[in-house]
Amino acid sequence: MKVRLRLAVLGALLVAASVPAAGADRIVQLKPGNAGPDIDALPQIVDPVDEAERKINAAVKRIDAHVRKAAQTCKQEGGKYASWDRSVQTPMRGPRFLSYVINDSWSCGGPHPNNSTTAIVYDLTTGAPMDWTTLLPPALTGKVALEAQADGTRMVALSSKRLHNLYLQAYRPKTGKSAEDADDKECREAVTETFSGEPPAMTVWPGAETGGLAVAFDLVHAVQACADTVVIPTSTLRREGVQALLTDAIDAAHAKRP
Repeated sequence: MKVRLRLAVLGALLVAASVPAAGADRIVQLKPGNAGPDIDALPQIVDPVDEAERKINAAVKRIDAHVRKAAQTCKQEGGKYASWDRSVQTPMRGPRFLSYVINDSWSCGGPHPNNSTTAIVYDLTTGAPMDWTTLLPPALTGKVALEAQADGTRMVALSSKRLHNLYLQAYRPKTGKSAEDADDKECREAVTETFSGEPPAMTVWPGAETGGLAVAFDLVHAVQACADTVVIPTSTLRREGVQALLTDAIDAAHAKRP
């Protein structure tokens, strides 16, 4: 009898461990804030329901601290002409994943401002940043690296030829209108040829509104305006072998969007 009871308890524990936390199944509410003048803070989860959500709130506070310190250093270097602007979007707020997209523009005394777009995606079941190698096939992750951002925060970048090819396939499709297509020709060349045959370091994130996986990367200042974000739909992701855990979560978020 005691053996059966122990086995029943062990079975219940194993089942509980394999089921995502209840909080991960919901759309989380976020509280916006400021990390400084013209600097958006990463919104925190309102009334976190579990340790994973509390862990995410603590992590985004650290990122806000990084940008405050970087902006102060920038001001010291550039004086009265220095500036740092940050905007933050949260394109997916559950289920399962919470994504932050960070757009920075800063000038610390140089001839022109610098710009960057990056993202960090959290797993709402663990509170940890996304491990893309568990959800994307090797062909789409390519070389995975932690890239240092302007404020010193290190975020994941994927250098994959296949991912870059999917980006190019969806980038500014030709309209058949000669004037518009001619205007886009320089940009198509920039996103294709800038990297001397090697794929760029790309940042990716899931989005509820777009219903897919967004892909972006930075370009040199002269062609920065060509750095569009491209969305790969879940139908394509499934054909590429992306795990259903991600594609189903994106579809669910897309269906629940306001």
